[in-house]
Amino acid sequence: MSDDYEDIASVFSYEMFDRQMDSFIAMWNMLTDAWDDYGTQELTFDILSLSLKAARLCLMADEDLARQNQDLKRSRRLKNMEYAATLEKMVTERITPLVQDAIRRVRSEGQFEGHKWKRTTTTILSMLPKLDGIANNEEYKFTSFSSEVAMMEGLLNKKYKPTKYPGMPSEERLWNLLLLFMRTTYLMMHFYRAENLCGVSLSNEEAGLIFEASIQQYIDSPKGREDIDLYFATLKYDNDGCELTVSQLKEARRKLREAVPQSLQLVFLSHAGNLEAMAQDFIAKGGCKEEDYDPFVSAVAKWFIIDQQIRSIEHPEVCVTAIYNQVFHKTVNGRLVDMERLRHCIGEMAKAITKKSHWFCIWCVLRHHNLIADISHEHFAQQMMHPEWFGHLPADKHFSGDTLREYSGYFTLYDYAAWDNSAFLDYRNLNGKKKWSEKLCDKLLRKCLEMEDLYVKV
Repeated sequence: MSDDYEDIASVFSYEMFDRQMDSFIAMWNMLTDAWDDYGTQELTFDILSLSLKAARLCLMADEDLARQNQDLKRSRRLKNMEYAATLEKMVTERITPLVQDAIRRVRSEGQFEGHKWKRTTTTILSMLPKLDGIANNEEYKFTSFSSEVAMMEGLLNKKYKPTKYPGMPSEERLWNLLLLFMRTTYLMMHFYRAENLCGVSLSNEEAGLIFEASIQQYIDSPKGREDIDLYFATLKYDNDGCELTVSQLKEARRKLREAVPQSLQLVFLSHAGNLEAMAQDFIAKGGCKEEDYDPFVSAVAKWFIIDQQIRSIEHPEVCVTAIYNQVFHKTVNGRLVDMERLRHCIGEMAKAITKKSHWFCIWCVLRHHNLIADISHEHFAQQMMHPEWFGHLPADKHFSGDTLREYSGYFTLYDYAAWDNSAFLDYRNLNGKKKWSEKLCDKLLRKCLEMEDLYVKV
């Protein structure tokens, strides 16, 4: 898949995603409507152009699923259903018959849409029987199909250099059509998966962690920081420039209910201080209007910050050891993070490392608990290898950002608790990551669970 889209998260928006999806569907319809009228060069260009757009959309779909899994604010169920139904109708009624007919003509006539091949290669002939599975409209054997297409790509690249220019061999044109078909099927499966999985049957702990992450994201965002700084500056200003006492802080905390939208006041008043229960009640209500969500999160964030200030005044003996830190949040869920304790906790997990890649599992567990503020793999590696942290470990346990970056994409998009081996195989085959073993997801998940057992809440 194109390197141009490796950082899709930085430019992703749902407005852009929907525009791209609508454009993709319209272009597919145009391609199928005019299929019999294409010239060779037009066919080559349009197939390749649409396949590249599909590649970008597949990456955006992964980002979409990650966001729907990680943010209670996202409510895309209606869009998921709409796109899934549209793509299934297209794939079943128009695209699959078109691809089947192209393969049939290649097999029986040596032609690709009326354009006679100069020669029919053994590579193509050996691949065609393996692609018969696409005729099954009742059940898409996606992993098997995408594996065959990925293998076909490898075989063709040994003899042909893919090109975007006129004169592309028919073998490559057919392969690009199959790649386009595969990516379209992946998109269809994505929307069904998003409809069935996102926001459904979350445990109390999972819902609490997702909601906690939303609050932390709000606190760290420029908009959130400005809102919170203005709020506390106003409290101090109204107190004649003096720091608030415990009783004044408690009064300010009580008044936060006035900032909560009416639709969410019962949720806020019933569960203030308990994020798990608050998140579960929020889900049970079916979410809220989008314009109500940010004021709600803002009030909850301020509640926890005030609560932490009250505890620090009432219990001054509780201090946090100063230690070098550039990647972890200083506070989580309204409480200060004890870096010394966190370092000890990570040290216990580090004892379970038998290869450098296991640092990726530690990174995933820390991210799962909303401790990672700076998600740069390089910065995390630099801190872990810092003398104050784990620079003393044996050389075979030292790692760099590249060690973690190798798994960017599927593994870094999702919380490890949501990893699924069959979905991983689909992604691996779609992107041609042949060096990833078929059991890699299971292996990393088991190691994450092992690290999770060693994690002690900090």
